[in-house]
Amino acid sequence: MEASEYKTFAEVYGILNYDMPYNLWLDIINEVKGDAGSILDIGSGTGEILKMLRAKRKLGIDNSEEMIKIARENDPVSEYMVQDMVTMELDETFELITATADVLNYASSKEAFAAVLKNVYNHLSAGGVFIFDVHTEHKMQNDFNYELYSDSTEDIFYTWLTVPGEEELSVWHELTFFIRNSGDLYKKYEETHYQQTYKHSEILKMINEAGFIIDKSFSDFDITNVITEVAERNFYILKK
Repeated sequence: MEASEYKTFAEVYGILNYDMPYNLWLDIINEVKGDAGSILDIGSGTGEILKMLRAKRKLGIDNSEEMIKIARENDPVSEYMVQDMVTMELDETFELITATADVLNYASSKEAFAAVLKNVYNHLSAGGVFIFDVHTEHKMQNDFNYELYSDSTEDIFYTWLTVPGEEELSVWHELTFFIRNSGDLYKKYEETHYQQTYKHSEILKMINEAGFIIDKSFSDFDITNVITEVAERNFYILKK
């Protein structure tokens, strides 16, 4: 199986993610580093998070050209560019770097995950903060274990099948879209995306090896929540 870029999904991303809790991510970011003068948003997608943050300098990167195109239309105030988080090279540093909505789970291996952490460290200003979240072991093993999800709007119907990958705690997301062209005619599109996560202890080790100071780690959008075996999303707040 081979992963594809966000193409058709980019076009309907905003419509199908109408219930994404962007406000919860924003609450965390603003509480931790709401006064940042410069922000880099990794895996910025269509710009929904970055456009609602306040800073003098705002840059979003994503490896999907379609996502970046939509982000530029959606948020003309911020700058957006096509870059891969594993290999990004920017001639500047930032006071705050964010990677929300399980972006780091798209790193295709443990080596790639570690490379992202090191790359972020190199692009942070002294005293800067990095905020990211990942899927947990529990979510991978329970919610992404041959589960089938579906949703629809007036013009779109889609199914999302999760298939465990060969690597431990990995998953293939098989997306099928039916998008109305005209009248009662729908066109079918298919995309496949790959994600992988790691045990909390492994992530902590990679964080330390990258040189970060761990400020906080918590779960499920609540800074007071300790990380447990049944959490679905773990958050990490790191400092340089």
